[in-house]
Formats: sequence, structure tokens, C-alpha cells
Amino acid sequence: MMTKGSASKLKCVLVGDPKIGKSSIFKACLTDADAATGGDVCDSGLVHVTINKTPYTVTLFDTSGADGDVQLISELAFPNTNVFVLCYSVVNPSSLNNIERVWLKRIARYRKKAVTVLVGLRTDQRVETTQNVISYFQAKDFARKHGLTGFTECCAFDQNRIDLLKEFLVKCYNDNSKDQCCIQ
Repeated sequence: MMTKGSASKLKCVLVGDPKIGKSSIFKACLTDADAATGGDVCDSGLVHVTINKTPYTVTLFDTSGADGDVQLISELAFPNTNVFVLCYSVVNPSSLNNIERVWLKRIARYRKKAVTVLVGLRTDQRVETTQNVISYFQAKDFARKHGLTGFTECCAFDQNRIDLLKEFLVKCYNDNSKDQCCIQ
């Protein structure tokens, strides 16, 4: 989806379990000027990022993650994806387990031409609880173990690292070596 012209274009799809913060991150990435369209199983919006004076238009897709919607999501959102964003909540260990158990399998046939990154969400809640939290280093090891291109964390609630997330997605795609170039 990268094209020559005024801005390079990129398609990124957020996937992961329901109720882990994907929609909050999606909304936090959009600015007032960014267009968003909604649906029951998939929302999309445009995100504008400039890196080294090069403008990018990122079409960001937020998928519902609900089991009954998987086939429809696959047909609507997964084709021609440049970056799959595997999302989990740092305070919900099952959401990280499901990346391996469910989500990597669901995107497998579409992933061959795409970069795949892991993004930890709800990092603000990590300090509020000490029970069942996923550490930064546990998730980083998970990303390496599964051969993912990149890993980072962010938080929609306090806007922590939202701008860095947008840049991170573009940089991981641009590096495109698929050999863990963006694991921070």
C-alpha cells in the first residue's frame, strides 16, 4: 500500500482480545482532523505521521476481537495489511497468551507480506496492581520468541507514548527486514 506522491500510505490493523484497550488506543491515535468511519466489527481512521520530513498516511483499523466476528473481520480488514498490531493488556495475562493461542493463527495467511508487532496496552494500570501483570521484559521475550518485528507499550488513558506508537508502526514497516529490528 506504500505509494509515491505527496504521502506514503500504510495499512495497520489492530487485533487482539475484546476489552483490552484496542479501541481506546485507536481513538487516541486519531486527531481531530483525522477521518474515522465506524462499523460493528471494524472501525477505520486515518493517522498522519511525519518521519524525517516524509509524510505518511496510515489507515488504522480497529477490529472488535469478538469470536463471532472473526470471519467477517478477516475478509474486511486483513487483506493487504502492511502491519499487524497484536495488542494485549499488561494487566491481563490471558490476552498475551491468546496472541499465541488465537491471534497469530488467525492472521497467519495474511501475515506473509506484512510486518507483525506486539503492543502492550493499559500500562498505567501496571502500577495500580501487582497481581498478574506482564512485565515489559516478559513481553519483549515473547516478541523475540515468536519472531515478531517489533514490540512496544503505550497507554491511551494518559496518552503515554501514543505519538511514539504511530512513528513506531511506520518505522517497523520501513525497516521491513522482519528480523526484530524494532524491539525496543
